[in-house]
Amino acid sequence: MSEAALNKLKIELGSKLRTPEQVIPAPGLSTGWSALDRYLLWQGFPKSAVSLMISSAGGATSLWIRSVAHLTKSGHWAAWINNGESHLTPWMLRYRGVDLSKLLVVSQPKDGKQLLWAMQELMSLCLFETVACDLGQIHLREHQILKLKRLAMRYQTAVVLITPTLQVRRSSFYSLILSFEKDQVTVHRALHRQSPFILERKDLYADTLPLLAAGRRALCG
Repeated sequence: MSEAALNKLKIELGSKLRTPEQVIPAPGLSTGWSALDRYLLWQGFPKSAVSLMISSAGGATSLWIRSVAHLTKSGHWAAWINNGESHLTPWMLRYRGVDLSKLLVVSQPKDGKQLLWAMQELMSLCLFETVACDLGQIHLREHQILKLKRLAMRYQTAVVLITPTLQVRRSSFYSLILSFEKDQVTVHRALHRQSPFILERKDLYADTLPLLAAGRRALCG
């Protein structure tokens, strides 16, 4: 669209136009990474939506755990569905500050159909602020992602999917898509924000140290 056409459209719409700052933010769950939270409109993982983290270089599960550490400390619940390869050990979770009494871990589903059933059952309890899983070798189809989005909207849940597969379907039904590379994290999609947007992974470490210190103090009593 030319600049002249854009200016004409602005005049026609007039007071109906809103800047990103004027849009009422949808609720979100802090990731615990301040630089990422400041960039996202939701200031974290969006609730009532589905997020995808592509983690070929690792780090996605750790980011979700950091979010859960903040969440469970405030008395809220979270749920994780195993995939058979990503194991969340109690020691590691406690070390990162997670209140284990507020985290439910579900056994590995055998296929995508069973995964969707498990997520639906968890969300329908209206107990969990976030439900997440590592997809592993499971590849969701477009209609399955749409179903998850509708469930997330219905039950006001932050659904977070993690996959190591670079060739994963980047559906428009995902509200947030992050990709973890060796030295950076790329935001490929985030509503009302320009993308792609790159964050240096080294900046994440500065936010990690206070959390690890708190976890160490908890372990030492």
